[in-house]
Amino acid sequence: MNKIILSAIAIIALLFIAAGLMGTNNVSTDDSAILTISSTQELNDAIEKGPVLVEIGTDRCPACIALKPVLVQIANEYEGKATVAYINADKTGALAASFRIYSIPDSFVIVERDDQGYIYMGSDGQITMDRNKVRFIGITSKRTLTSALDAAIVYRNDR
Repeated sequence: MNKIILSAIAIIALLFIAAGLMGTNNVSTDDSAILTISSTQELNDAIEKGPVLVEIGTDRCPACIALKPVLVQIANEYEGKATVAYINADKTGALAASFRIYSIPDSFVIVERDDQGYIYMGSDGQITMDRNKVRFIGITSKRTLTSALDAAIVYRNDR
């Protein structure tokens, strides 16, 4: 029975990934709108300009590949208001490890930085310094990611 359930889950996951890769929608897959981050300084510079939606992943991760068109859409829609950034865990392992990732894609929104570290925004509009409370593991809906990003923009504008 467990083998049947696991097989069904695997097939459904593959169908979702395939649908994301082979969709016929007119969404741009040009990821030039996404800022590739390779150092803490680059991330901190982006945060100075506004909230940053970060995805940590790899080029060989099927779920990361499936999430990429969503990130491109968000990057284009939020241009000038927020940054969408990508950290490649294969190429910048030390930077990715500094966020203590254990699964990819691992996404989160950084609102700002203070003397104690990064301040993160949850999709419920709550801020925290504990990234584990507000991280999004796996393929995450555009609505969930933009909810956190919208709350971060409001938070930054209200300061």
